[in-house]
Amino acid sequence: MKTKKEKFLAELSKVNTTKKVSLKSNAKKITLSAVDTIREALDMTYFEEEVYEKIDEAQSLMIAARDIFRFEMAQGLGTAEDEIMFLKGQLDELGVEYPSEITEFESEIAERESTFEEVRRRFQDMGYDPIS
Repeated sequence: MKTKKEKFLAELSKVNTTKKVSLKSNAKKITLSAVDTIREALDMTYFEEEVYEKIDEAQSLMIAARDIFRFEMAQGLGTAEDEIMFLKGQLDELGVEYPSEITEFESEIAERESTFEEVRRRFQDMGYDPIS
């Protein structure tokens, strides 16, 4: 019983192998094929444009996030702190006890400051300081 390899070799010997093959033309085809593949791999024009577009979008979003952080979050937090200090000063001058809302507001400010610092840390992790 013949193995697959022996059968293959027997069939191969029956085939007319006198046909000449031009290695030069095959080499040119291989070279041209390789050149086309390399050219396609190096043709990054589309990707360059897409990357630049995404960078521009990211920069615009970062500026918008920074503005919200600085002009909404930071300013609101600062205003709340200033108003509490002003109110406490006024109440101290009058000799009046602080209402319970003051303690609640101070507690909320402490929570907000924690969030504020977390947001600032995330900006800094991306190499960006939103305050400067």
